[in-house]
Formats: sequence, structure tokens, C-alpha cells
Amino acid sequence: MLEKISVAYIYVLHVRQNDHSTKMTYDFFANKSDKIKLLDFIFEETDLKVFDLASPYGQEISEYKSTDEITSKFDLENGGQSSVTFQLWTQRFGGDILFRKVDLNPKYCDGHTFRYSTDGWGLIQLYFGGQQDNVLFHSHIGHFNEKGASKRESTNHFNGKVDKWNWKEIEQTSRKLKNQIHNKIAIRKIGSYGVLPGADKLSTDGIKLWGT
Repeated sequence: MLEKISVAYIYVLHVRQNDHSTKMTYDFFANKSDKIKLLDFIFEETDLKVFDLASPYGQEISEYKSTDEITSKFDLENGGQSSVTFQLWTQRFGGDILFRKVDLNPKYCDGHTFRYSTDGWGLIQLYFGGQQDNVLFHSHIGHFNEKGASKRESTNHFNGKVDKWNWKEIEQTSRKLKNQIHNKIAIRKIGSYGVLPGADKLSTDGIKLWGT
């Protein structure tokens, strides 16, 4: 489904929320090899489809069907906070995934007039933090829960009806992802953050884990 919107709306779904009562959120530290391990799990052990959260200027949203497609396009090593971002979806979630055309001001966007955004109440966000200036930024998975989506439904009609989404499936899927990261891949914890093996080695070698 395609819908044209102004750039002002793009913040509604993609801004990070701190209210954990309305949003599932989990942060972890991962280097490039850790990210590849997680992507391999997603592609090989789940039915999740992986899309750009937002397209580059002047381009449409891409769907990725393998880890190699992602590693050939993105730098999974370097960058700041949320340097590489995806939306995860499966038909089990029930609701529609929306690809929105976002108007841009060419004066501020290198002459480009549009980009696309991937939206939907029950999508799971996957953000990878990179390494920059001897700091490794944290990575993130998260999504609205039904309560959080319902609180926004009356003012955000462009996402459709919240009750079309199968929230039980969404929550089970995100728990599976968190369990894989936090309990199976991570080798230690810093508070609620999982530290994956590659990130732990970076820390041992003197790279600061952001916020610690």
C-alpha cells in the first residue's frame, strides 16, 4: 500500500519512545560480526521480512532477503547512533505494511524532492549503532504494544486500525528476538543491555560502550 504524506509526519512512528508501558524496547551492544550473526538468525530462523526504515533520497524502499544483501550495501561497523535502520514484518502480524512517499524540500536535501518511509503500527524496529570516535553506540529492537498504538490511533489515522494487528504474534516474535540476543548471543550484561561477543572484545581493546 502506498500513501503520500509530508515529511512532518515521519517522526510519529520512528521517534524513540521512553514510555516502556506503551512500547517494547531492548538495547544491546554489537559489533559488525555480532550484527551479522543476528541477521543470519532473522533470515534463517524466522519468517520476518526486512525493509529499510526509510529510503535514501530519491529512491524507493528496499526489501532485503539475505545477510549478504545488507552487508554489501551498508557499513555495519562504523557510524553513530542508529546508523543503520530497518523495519521487520511478517504476514503473521496481521496489519498492513505501508510504504509512504515523503515530500522533501530540495533546498535542504541535495536537490531531492522525495523519499519513502516504511510504516505500520506493529512493525518491529531494528536499529544498529556503529563505532565512532572510539565509542560503540548501542543497537536496538522495539515496537509499540497495543496500548501504545491505541493511544495514538485517534490522531494518526494514516496507519489504519490498531485492532487489525495480531499483537500476541508481534509480542511473541519480539520476545524470540530478544531471547536470541540477550540469552543466547550475549556473553555478559550491563544493566539491561546485552553485550555480544564482538562488542565485548572491542570493550576489552579500549573502545567505550556508549553510556557505560
